[in-house]
Amino acid sequence: MMIIPSGKPKIWDKNPKYGPCQTRKAYTGTFHKLCQAYAEKFADEYVILSPKYGFLHPNDTLLKTYDVRFNQKGVTAETIQLDALKAQWRALKLENQESIILLGGKKYGPLLEQITGGTQQFVQPLIGYSGIGVMQAKLKQAILSNQPLNACEHE
Repeated sequence: MMIIPSGKPKIWDKNPKYGPCQTRKAYTGTFHKLCQAYAEKFADEYVILSPKYGFLHPNDTLLKTYDVRFNQKGVTAETIQLDALKAQWRALKLENQESIILLGGKKYGPLLEQITGGTQQFVQPLIGYSGIGVMQAKLKQAILSNQPLNACEHE
């Protein structure tokens, strides 16, 4: 199982009249697209973590754009709330997953710890890289070489 971040750029930014859309097509940012390509190559299953809707499957439908972000402390008044994220986590049976890979920056680890109460371990292979550009380069390299990221290679 893999969790990837959603991202700010969406299909409606370029085409405001675009109607409902599968989540796999809705998020158009470079980082999200690389995370999605990585997840599709190296994971049996993945979910997209949206600050508005929580955990989404790639075939779920978004009706329209939104502009909401998690912050370093996790949820805000504008985002989906922690109780809803916990309920989704249980409903998706993610607490039963033995190994979960979490792609994304530093803010996602503490958020997932809040959701799980610290009872699950996450592999975060992008933590420790110096910025989004380096993370994108590492994702691209892993995809092209068909070699998954090593969570320890940058420590």
